[in-house]
Amino acid sequence: MKKFDKKSAGTLERLRLRSGIYASAVTVLVVVLAVLLNLIVRAVPTKYTEFDLSEAGLYTLSGSSKDIAHALTQDVTIYYLAETGSEDAIITKLLDRYASESSHIKWETKDPAVYPTFAAQYGVQSAENGSLILVSGEKSAVLAASDLYDYDYSDYYTTGSYSVTFGGENKLTAAIYRITSGEELHAYYTTNHGEQRLTDTLTDALEGQNLSVSPLDLLTDTIPDDCDLLIINDPQQDVASAGGLVDEMSALRAYLKNGGHLMLTTDSYYSTPNLDALMAEFGLTRTPGLVVERDSGHYLNGYPYYLLPDYATDTESGTLDGIDTSRRVLLQMAQGITITETEGVTSEALLVSTESSYSKAAGYEMTTAEQEDGDPDGPFALAAYASNNSTGAEVIWVNCGNMDNETVYQTVPGNVTFLQGCAASLAGHEGTTLVESKALEAAPITISGHTAAVLGLVFVLILPAAVLAVGAVVVLLRRRK
Repeated sequence: MKKFDKKSAGTLERLRLRSGIYASAVTVLVVVLAVLLNLIVRAVPTKYTEFDLSEAGLYTLSGSSKDIAHALTQDVTIYYLAETGSEDAIITKLLDRYASESSHIKWETKDPAVYPTFAAQYGVQSAENGSLILVSGEKSAVLAASDLYDYDYSDYYTTGSYSVTFGGENKLTAAIYRITSGEELHAYYTTNHGEQRLTDTLTDALEGQNLSVSPLDLLTDTIPDDCDLLIINDPQQDVASAGGLVDEMSALRAYLKNGGHLMLTTDSYYSTPNLDALMAEFGLTRTPGLVVERDSGHYLNGYPYYLLPDYATDTESGTLDGIDTSRRVLLQMAQGITITETEGVTSEALLVSTESSYSKAAGYEMTTAEQEDGDPDGPFALAAYASNNSTGAEVIWVNCGNMDNETVYQTVPGNVTFLQGCAASLAGHEGTTLVESKALEAAPITISGHTAAVLGLVFVLILPAAVLAVGAVVVLLRRRK
């Protein structure tokens, strides 16, 4: 039996000690590196560390939102009123995205239970839980929690269900623009001529562009001095001229002579010779009839007079610069506009039909949509811009009466984008703030009965049979060995 060597035992103890110290050092180093890495990652903007896998891009900012965030020159603080632990993840992640796009944007949560009077200083006495308050300098805006989501009950009585979409980004971007874009501008829309009332969607879009929207009755009121944009939306009666109770035409001409801005939509079903004469002063006249398309890619659902026109190219006015021209617009029962070169006037088309289009001269009295003798060939301008070079007056004429239509917006959102962009351009703003609402649920996958039968055959019979066959072959091969 060997004698126990004390010297060897000491050496072994030292080795164990060194090993323990080394292991402890490595552990501490790993922990420190993990903490540092975590701090570094948390310091990196969320747009680089988090990825949006939602089908609708709930956590991804649109191009319009990013442009407005990048252009900020003043600070914006967003207060999220939410009870601790009940924050909406969609809202918080979206706010993180805004903050990561601009150093001028920051946000923080305010628990109403902890700060019960916080919202009162911004004029809100009873803010909903989940509301947002945006502050920039002396200006502020409040977004109610209920306004951040859009509810569609159109199918409720037939299916018993409704859809919910998230409109928070649209509201946030518009509010940021509104409190940072300087002085509020004013738009007025005329009444008392059977005009189509501006839809809530268009009104919200204009207000998001920092344009206040108010009615104006030319029979009783004059055009205000602060009118940055005058809107006449599909009048059923003409404006009155000299000899009437009120000379509205003189008021319109005086407004334009002083550099005014007019956006006009009309329907060829109604006769408005005085407004037509006003447009003729800008080199714009009606093309007789209604435009019909032959190109199936430029009309909707088999109706060749439900036009999907092209945006004009090589425009010089800049009207289309702030409009997303990738979005189609829908013009139902539209009439062409003839643009005539006029001295002292600059004019151009904004929306155009294709070369295969033609105009049914009979208009609403047509008995067939087929081209007949006397029906002129296209292309036609369907929306046009013109300006007076000496007075600075600008007009945009859309020769389609129902372009501003809530039902159309549900399927063709380009209509409101176009109208908002035109209004913004006339009022002197560049770009638009409109962002589409985003679906909260992924669209269900639908397959035909034939496809379902084929898939069922493959997964229920063919694949299991193939697996069994492979297994049988493997067993036989092993037995032979």
